[in-house]
Amino acid sequence: MSSDKMEVHPTRQELLKLKKRKSLAEGIADILQKDLETLIISLIEFRKKAHVARDRLYEKMDYAYSSFFKAEMKTGSITIKEISLSSPTVEFGIETNITKGVLGLPFSIFNLIKEDNLESRSRFDISETPVQLEEASSTIREAINFIVKLAELTAIIREILELISIKRRQINRIRFKIIPQLDATIKYVELILEEIERQDAIRVRVLQRKRKQRSAKTV
Repeated sequence: MSSDKMEVHPTRQELLKLKKRKSLAEGIADILQKDLETLIISLIEFRKKAHVARDRLYEKMDYAYSSFFKAEMKTGSITIKEISLSSPTVEFGIETNITKGVLGLPFSIFNLIKEDNLESRSRFDISETPVQLEEASSTIREAINFIVKLAELTAIIREILELISIKRRQINRIRFKIIPQLDATIKYVELILEEIERQDAIRVRVLQRKRKQRSAKTV
């Protein structure tokens, strides 16, 4: 990135201001770096949670499909279809809330809304339905919970990744553009001031020499 110097007046007051700006920029970069590290740690934790939720979802789905196929083999696909068509529809909904997460980042929390008393009753006539079909149905209900949780975790991970990207851009801009630019400007001002000091020193020596010469002539 460019480290071209800024357009400033090469004075000692300006030099002090530039050094203060550099110190401030370095401090901000350090804070952003700590925030970035916190976000990365949080990201790792949420990815672990998502991995667990995904594994549990796959386990539930595998068991549900296995139970369904067993029920179908036991009673036949036509009977299973008839039972399904005669069973009441299950209604689900999702309620979304916002909570503060890492570094105050707003996280979306998903809550599964189920039909009243859904867990306390069966969708099927137990006397006419193979137990494997009931097991498949109840396991699918459990799987839906993991689907909702996985969606929630995915949304949170996406928010964290977006903020990580922003923090990295901010840190890179400070460390690879602003600070090098300040360094180049500070160096430029210091060189100008050193040159001015040398010229002043030369003028002082010249004046002193001339005074000595005048004093020698008057003696």
